[in-house]
Amino acid sequence: MINEHTKQALNALKNRYSCRQFSNKVIEDNVLNEILDVGVRAASGGNLQPVSVIMVRDKERKHKIRELCGQGFIEDADTLLVYILDYHRLHSWAELQNAPFGKQNSFVDFIITMEDVMCVAQSVECAATLLGVDSIYIGTVNYNYEALKELLNLPALTIPVVMSCLGYAKEGKKGHLQGHLRKKLSKEVIIHNESYHSMSEEEIQEEMVNKKYQNWLQKMTGEVLEKYKAELYEISKEVHDEEYADTVVNRIEQQQGINRAQYRLGHHYNPIKLRAHNKRVFEYYKKQGFNFWTE
Repeated sequence: MINEHTKQALNALKNRYSCRQFSNKVIEDNVLNEILDVGVRAASGGNLQPVSVIMVRDKERKHKIRELCGQGFIEDADTLLVYILDYHRLHSWAELQNAPFGKQNSFVDFIITMEDVMCVAQSVECAATLLGVDSIYIGTVNYNYEALKELLNLPALTIPVVMSCLGYAKEGKKGHLQGHLRKKLSKEVIIHNESYHSMSEEEIQEEMVNKKYQNWLQKMTGEVLEKYKAELYEISKEVHDEEYADTVVNRIEQQQGINRAQYRLGHHYNPIKLRAHNKRVFEYYKKQGFNFWTE
């Protein structure tokens, strides 16, 4: 039996949304501390807790982070939480107790630690939601490693992974009250019983194209249409081949515009531009003492 209080909590979690319009209302310290207390109790592999969270409330520092990450609403949030993959503390512990330490050389350890970081971040988001505090994740902290390292005084063996902005939505701007919750894939699509189910084209069409994205299509003409055709042709040719690129352009021409998959996976999250970050990211990891991509 699910009681009424539990139902209310579950409904709050089901109606979570990403807040992009924050008011100037301050999160009271006792509320913020409750949220953080939940975060530090998150699951962790081996209970090692290789995670640090840098809390930023200073206006000037928030402004600098906003300049680095790009989204204007960042400095409007009351509190920023930057989640750090932290082997520095573990390494110091190992040295203190004369233990060997090599986690920075293991990709498996790296993945497990990333899981630990996200367990903390999601526990914080859930606690915030239950306490009526609005939030949004910011992934672009990992585009600005060097600048954040200096701004946040990050030592070796640490990597910023993700950031969350906490605060209260502007009056009338709570997404779930305004009917602005984004459509999500259904439980039947996300949850697989016993083993993985590969969706058929018909299922993809129904669940993703029709239901989730509601047959979204950005109509275009003239120079704008030609611009997107050229852009997606070059991207498709590089990540696939010329034959597939021709298929993409033919689809755009037929539609007289771009569909949601073409926009999100080709234009917005341009795979060539994203791949171009690889070298810089690995160079930063190496500077920070990580070396898990070599034998």
